[in-house]
Amino acid sequence: MRPIYKFLIIVEAIIGFGPLVILLGLGLITIPISIVGILDGYYGAMVMLLIEVGGFLGMFAFISVLMHILEPSRYFLSFTKLRLFIICGFCSILGCAFMLGVDIELMWLLIPMTVAVHFIYLGRKYVFAAS
Repeated sequence: MRPIYKFLIIVEAIIGFGPLVILLGLGLITIPISIVGILDGYYGAMVMLLIEVGGFLGMFAFISVLMHILEPSRYFLSFTKLRLFIICGFCSILGCAFMLGVDIELMWLLIPMTVAVHFIYLGRKYVFAAS
């Protein structure tokens, strides 16, 4: 792959996943609050905790797909774990959208979804390889 394409893919990743990284960082604040809420009997906090954990798993999967796109000879996760983590990431984004209320102001959540689909397409030999 030519260096300009690698640079453009990295820029796409930064623009596409930048807001999600910020949300995941802010979500680190909510993890102890969610755990305390679960212990107090408020099980709605479980959804927040699952969204946060799923977001971290999804981010880990998409970073490994990005690394495979940039360096095709290396594999970073097993195929089964990779697919599971990608599903967790998508469910996390959708869960966040539904918790915040689906409206036109949350259309920015489509950007990471399209970037993720593009990365899955570019790394399709890695993502959809036979286990």
